[in-house]
Amino acid sequence: MQRSRHVAVIAVAVVGLGLVSSTFDAAVSARGLSPLRAQAASTSKGAGLRVATFNVRTARAVQDKQSWLQRAPEVAREILSRSPGVLALQELGPGRADGKKGTLQGTQRQTDSLTAALRARGGGRYRLVRSTPYVAPGTPHGTQGARILYDSSRYTLLSRCSDKTGKRSYSSSCAIELPLAAGDSKTLRRSAAYALFRDRRTGRQFFVASAHLDSRHSKSARTEVKYNALRARQAAAVANKVAALNTRRVPVIFGGDINSWQTDRGHYAPHRALVARGFRDATAASVRLNIAYPTINHFKTKVQKSGSGSGVRLDVVMVKGGRQLKRYENKMAPVDPARPSDHNLVVADIVV
Repeated sequence: MQRSRHVAVIAVAVVGLGLVSSTFDAAVSARGLSPLRAQAASTSKGAGLRVATFNVRTARAVQDKQSWLQRAPEVAREILSRSPGVLALQELGPGRADGKKGTLQGTQRQTDSLTAALRARGGGRYRLVRSTPYVAPGTPHGTQGARILYDSSRYTLLSRCSDKTGKRSYSSSCAIELPLAAGDSKTLRRSAAYALFRDRRTGRQFFVASAHLDSRHSKSARTEVKYNALRARQAAAVANKVAALNTRRVPVIFGGDINSWQTDRGHYAPHRALVARGFRDATAASVRLNIAYPTINHFKTKVQKSGSGSGVRLDVVMVKGGRQLKRYENKMAPVDPARPSDHNLVVADIVV
């Protein structure tokens, strides 16, 4: 989402519960691991997962006070501070990490620069499901920044997600082309991402999807409703594609920037589309942190909480088929002069 917009969502992350019993904490400590890093023990009631979503801000926003390459180390630290098992990312594009247009010319992709920043800070276990473009070079297309990051020490990627088509560095694998509105240019087409994972220890499987829905907004209520209807169709397209692949009916986790919020004039249409298809919002968890604050911060030093007690939530984690929503965190500080992105990391601990 661009900073000029007054508001800002599917992707996600998966790992051990943050709320674990003292017995489990002791066992984890004995193994020399932090409870935040540890995969929750499997129980007869299910397996614990930590999932997250994070819009990290495109490298192409070269007008920002800090470039992506300056922010990437802090984005990596933010991710590692919660150590999600799987993370839905948005605005992590396959273009140049320096934000310039054109060929790579020996420079890194923005996608690869994040995994390099993680590796430099002890996060070498994290891998991206895909790092190259979803469409062939020269194809008219919008953002390709919806990506999925996962902890390869805890989860195995089961989907076949090639980064290449023949010898060319692009592939449509593990991507979903989202609908356009009538009359839209193909340059507005967006891609979502999906993947099937298996817990290395318990064998449990689950799907993860990441999406960044249409970003257009209007002061006209009628036009805003139209844009939200498009976002609802895009959310439904992601849910329907994963449902068609999900023949074993394993849990599905959706994370992303849905570009809609609870009180907008479009009536939170994409969120309602997901709820209608069986998804539950992680904000229904028994423990909720910073729920009164928005999930978008616009790089402001000070962020105000909502007087209603529920902040604007453009960034969501939603679950279908999970057994329990344990903990929700909108990770942020009310005062922070060095925010790593214009969105907050949103984390959920669930049981599937």
